Amino acid sequence: MIFHIHTLHRGRFIWILLGCLFAAGFLLSYVQVSEIVKILILLFCIPVILFLAVKISLQPSTWVLQTDRLHIDKAGKVYEVSYENLAYIKNHLRSGGNLIAIYKNQKGTPIRIWRNKLFVKNDDFDAMMQEFRNRQIEIVIG
Repeated sequence: MIFHIHTLHRGRFIWILLGCLFAAGFLLSYVQVSEIVKILILLFCIPVILFLAVKISLQPSTWVLQTDRLHIDKAGKVYEVSYENLAYIKNHLRSGGNLIAIYKNQKGTPIRIWRNKLFVKNDDFDAMMQEFRNRQIEIVIG
């Protein structure tokens, strides 16, 4: 089964978001208006900056659940984990999406993928989670 999930490059997203917020604040510090007006302008900039950060950082991913393994293709980087080597999947709920961490049986860093729900249409995440449950793959809510 093939699932298409909206994912983000988390580092790029954070750098764009924080960089633009600092740049907007820095530029507003040179404007000759009252502090209240500067704060209001900055507050109205936040949704625009958030929208731009999401759109620039978007990296759609394709998840293929094969008979014996999970295959993830995200921005040209491929992850493959056999179901025998898969300990569990941890689903960290976030306001703008999910952090999906895939833990393997052997020690090591889990595969972490940020799912995005902001400014995009619905993806196949819920159907994919149900398919993991159908295949008896443990999903832990974080």
